[in-house]
Amino acid sequence: MNHLARRFSLLVLLGGCLAFARPAAAHQGPPFPILVDQRVGPYVAQVWTDPDIGIGTFYVVLEPPKGAAMPAWTKVKIAVAPVSGRLREVAYDMTPESVHTGARFLGKVQFDRGEMWNVRVSVDSAAGGGELRSKVEATPDGTIGPIGLLVYGFPFASVGFLWLKAVLRRRKMPPPPAGRVVPAGS
Repeated sequence: MNHLARRFSLLVLLGGCLAFARPAAAHQGPPFPILVDQRVGPYVAQVWTDPDIGIGTFYVVLEPPKGAAMPAWTKVKIAVAPVSGRLREVAYDMTPESVHTGARFLGKVQFDRGEMWNVRVSVDSAAGGGELRSKVEATPDGTIGPIGLLVYGFPFASVGFLWLKAVLRRRKMPPPPAGRVVPAGS
């Protein structure tokens, strides 16, 4: 019984640690392209997104014309609005990121629910600019919160319960009569 009590204590300790674990602030999936090789002013642009409900992430990549350099002053904005028209369009400034060639901009936008959204990207620079338009569906970020521990832990808890039940039932069985050979595995 002492061996069983130690195992049970270890199981309770492990369960307690998992119950109070906090999810890591990690990215739930890779961004995907919604516009590729689109001409906007003198640039060739790509728009990538991870449209999670709550905070959606957008990347705009600009490549200057061959032989030209990116102007020092380039401003990119992203605007989103639900296709249904239930909210007005909201615009966000995008932040430039350091890259070796061309330019990359990062933008974080608010999506309040999962539905189709209009996306408008505007580029303005000394060399020219323009707009790109697309649509994207905002989706859950892939986490289901604390309930996920119960959902994903249920199969393991079930196996553990069945194992514990089998061990206790085996302990209640009477010992085999003396002199009789017991086959292995029973």
